[in-house]
Amino acid sequence: MQTAYTLPAPSLLKRSSLYGSLTTRFVAFLVDTTMLVFFYTIIFYSAGSNAQEMNSWDKTLQHNGVSIPDLLAIGKALFLNPFFAVVHWLYYTLLEASPKQATIGKFTLGLKVTDLRGKRISVWQSNLRYFSKLLSLVPVGLGFLLILTTRRSQMFHDYMARTVVVTD
Repeated sequence: MQTAYTLPAPSLLKRSSLYGSLTTRFVAFLVDTTMLVFFYTIIFYSAGSNAQEMNSWDKTLQHNGVSIPDLLAIGKALFLNPFFAVVHWLYYTLLEASPKQATIGKFTLGLKVTDLRGKRISVWQSNLRYFSKLLSLVPVGLGFLLILTTRRSQMFHDYMARTVVVTD
């Protein structure tokens, strides 16, 4: 006697991946960068000693528009300041090693950073992961594109720190 096997009906909903995709991680990066720049400029402008040095945007746009030298001066004042590098480093390192295991951008998109066993990463691992991102940038950002070929959607800095970014 032959028994009939029934196959389950195909699901119309796409099953979510266990690991964070390139698109999701990029959007989380954009959220984090926007927040960092916003809060950093508030801190930077509030800590300014001479109000005459910092023109408001409306005065600049009304008189002569924004020129390339103006943009370069603003970028230099904001991003070549060592304070920004320290804030950036502390933001990523401390939040990814925190109990939430994610920066605000990753948390918003339902991602978290874990070690290979799914446990919370240490501050040491978070530091290693942060500084390894510089190595991911070196050959034209190829370390970031490694996510497209790996089984666990890891980038170069994830391999170096032995971490993965998973969906929550």
